[in-house]
Amino acid sequence: MMKKCSDLSILEVAELYRRKELSPVELVRSTFERLKEVDSKLNSFITVMESEAKQAAKEAEDAFLRNEVKHVLYGIPYSVKDLYYTQGVRTTCGSKILKGYIPDTTAPLVSRLKNCGAILIGKTNMLEFAYGIVHPEYGQTNNPWDLTKTAGGSSGGSAASVAAGIGLFSLGSDTGGSIRIPASYCGIAGLKPTYGLLSLEGLFPLSPSLDHAGPLAKSSKDLMVVMEALVPGFHSAKIPKNENVIIGVLPADKVSDVNEEVARIYKEALEHVKKLEWTVHEIELKYFDITEEIVMNVLLPEAASIHEKWISRKEEYAPLTYKQIEAGLVHRSLDYLKAKNELVSARKDVDGVLEDVDFLLMPTVPYPAPEEDPALKDDNEMKFTGLFNVTGHPAITVNGGFTKNKLPVGLQLVGRRFEDKGMIEAAVNLEKLLSKSMKGIQLNV
Repeated sequence: MMKKCSDLSILEVAELYRRKELSPVELVRSTFERLKEVDSKLNSFITVMESEAKQAAKEAEDAFLRNEVKHVLYGIPYSVKDLYYTQGVRTTCGSKILKGYIPDTTAPLVSRLKNCGAILIGKTNMLEFAYGIVHPEYGQTNNPWDLTKTAGGSSGGSAASVAAGIGLFSLGSDTGGSIRIPASYCGIAGLKPTYGLLSLEGLFPLSPSLDHAGPLAKSSKDLMVVMEALVPGFHSAKIPKNENVIIGVLPADKVSDVNEEVARIYKEALEHVKKLEWTVHEIELKYFDITEEIVMNVLLPEAASIHEKWISRKEEYAPLTYKQIEAGLVHRSLDYLKAKNELVSARKDVDGVLEDVDFLLMPTVPYPAPEEDPALKDDNEMKFTGLFNVTGHPAITVNGGFTKNKLPVGLQLVGRRFEDKGMIEAAVNLEKLLSKSMKGIQLNV
């Protein structure tokens, strides 16, 4: 019997294709069978591209039968968050305003994956315009580990679908944690690369100073494969040796308010890293406690400037989304300019910290998945993630383990700017050591 996507890595699928032990047609068919089986419970997709994907799978199968040499992603099914422009396929941004919008261009990242032969299966559900609130017309994406919990946001559809085995990876976006937070809640790996490493062209913006594009996948190793496809020369980047690695950790008081299960898993991880001969060193992040203030002072006016053209269409927005846009329109310009300067200062501060340590390690979110996505600015969900949108440093979350209630908990690694590959490799080593996978606990779908 053919395995589900959730049982296979990208490299395993690629090898099976080349040995002709698995067909792209079989895998894509299985992917849509899985989607039809579980997505009525998850609500992870807005647009499904079944006919297009099956046609692409047939072309891929024919190419393998002809023994043509193809990219490692050739025939691999994947999805994208529904703010990536896709020519001829609607891009809603999880909004009523763009419900019927069909772009005449495709985001370069999606075009690059198409050129590699990856097969786009659909566009995933998201919080409205990635702004922290789900639009009632689309509804919340539910968590595949516990359907009474949220998958997180704003890239929740991407995280839930990958975790549930609907495609092998997905592309999301991250302005304050929108890749890493849902990846943490759903027990998968999510990467926010260095700011600017991946093009934002063809993505509907939220806050251009903070927005990042990035992939989500079941593991860091899969993320590495995707990044090698998306970034020319990434495969040849230098990876530091695993010897004498120094890990920077926050003082105890900065993690004292996290959920007790998160605290337990984080503490166990710190014990585990010593087996990798990594040294743990306490560090201080000067701007850690004012991250939310900086984020909101930048995000509110930038988002308002993007949405100002639709200010008369109040009834089409979710109420809280519109309220945030209104707040941005009257936001003090001096606060915005001060925050823009703080982006530079905070970046320099983290650069300085990473001169003395190789990576930072901390929880990804202070708690496991809640029942609903917390309202922006009313919660500390971005406590550990937001700073690295401010500074632009690469950050990755991996599954650190499970709570007693069988909910995943993410751990976040942060690296030096433009040394993303070394950070991902460190995450691969950490995942191996923790030996935590989704195979040990059953999904709820």
